[in-house]
Amino acid sequence: MYLANTILVPVDFSETAKAAISVALQMADRSGGRVIFLHVDKSLKKEMNQVLERTIDTDVVTDDIAQREAAVRAAIAGEYVRAKEAGFELKHTDHQIRISHGDWLDVALQMVEDEKVQLVVSATHGGGDSLISKFLPSLTERLVHNAPCSVFVVKAEGFPYLTD
Repeated sequence: MYLANTILVPVDFSETAKAAISVALQMADRSGGRVIFLHVDKSLKKEMNQVLERTIDTDVVTDDIAQREAAVRAAIAGEYVRAKEAGFELKHTDHQIRISHGDWLDVALQMVEDEKVQLVVSATHGGGDSLISKFLPSLTERLVHNAPCSVFVVKAEGFPYLTD
């Protein structure tokens, strides 16, 4: 089994991202590693700038970030419950939640470098059958090619509990 001390999981709140959370928590449970859950939103910086232009009250942006963090926490907690119900009780692993603005791929690659991430567990939504998807790589494909560490890609079908 592949053991990683630091695992990064980009989270977009999709069902596929929940499957990536599942895989990361299972791997961290077995390796004793820590997990960094990353949610990136391009509009976050724009929203923050708009609030700062209108008022010195940044509660709107702070509340938005808090809601996103709460949603990530809920997804993590849901996975612990789901694992227990399936008979695979997971140890509570050391984890952090990061909410950021910018381009998802750029932020993830920078975090891999800054945090010395050894494994990224990323969901893919599939490129679909469009002509564009046949020629342009998805963000996840670009992550696989550009990350200096291993990348575990979770498909839209999800992922069952890991077994030895």
